[in-house]
Amino acid sequence: MAKKHSYSADASSPAVKLNGADIRLQLNPQGTDGGSYAVSAMVVAAAVTTLDGPFKWRIEATGQPNRHESIVVHRLRTRTTVTKRDEWYPVQYLNKRADFRRRSGSGDQWRAVFEIPGLLKVKPREDGALEVLADITVRADGKNERRTVKFRLNPAEGRRDEFIFLPTEIVKSIGRPMSDWEETGWD
Repeated sequence: MAKKHSYSADASSPAVKLNGADIRLQLNPQGTDGGSYAVSAMVVAAAVTTLDGPFKWRIEATGQPNRHESIVVHRLRTRTTVTKRDEWYPVQYLNKRADFRRRSGSGDQWRAVFEIPGLLKVKPREDGALEVLADITVRADGKNERRTVKFRLNPAEGRRDEFIFLPTEIVKSIGRPMSDWEETGWD
């Protein structure tokens, strides 16, 4: 069980449309505040933790097959309401193209994912609401459209529970290389 301190999109700002694609900002908490474990007869185990920032972050665009080609993130700026932080992300890590590809398990839906290197170092409880300005180009039908879009995220608290039957996981992992054991948690 995990108590999650994260951000949720402002209700007044759904996905941003750019050159016909839906653009979203996604955050995945990486930090934890403590935890406790309980073990019973080496069979049952439980962990309780609090997930918090910093965050892995990415820009995701959803588009149409054979129409949308790529996205490029040129600049990023983050601002917080409580701590008044106002920072530009280093441009040397940006300006790389992310191509649209068929999303696995979803027939005609295509998406491009720009993974932003490094972690977004904000904490929802301390920093307050977060505003991210992203200068993005979407290429579709051979034409580029570039615009600065704004994502406003409010602090949110939630809960994430995962139940794993350990003997099944051990059997499933036999014969697989260790690198296959990692779970990304993005899809």
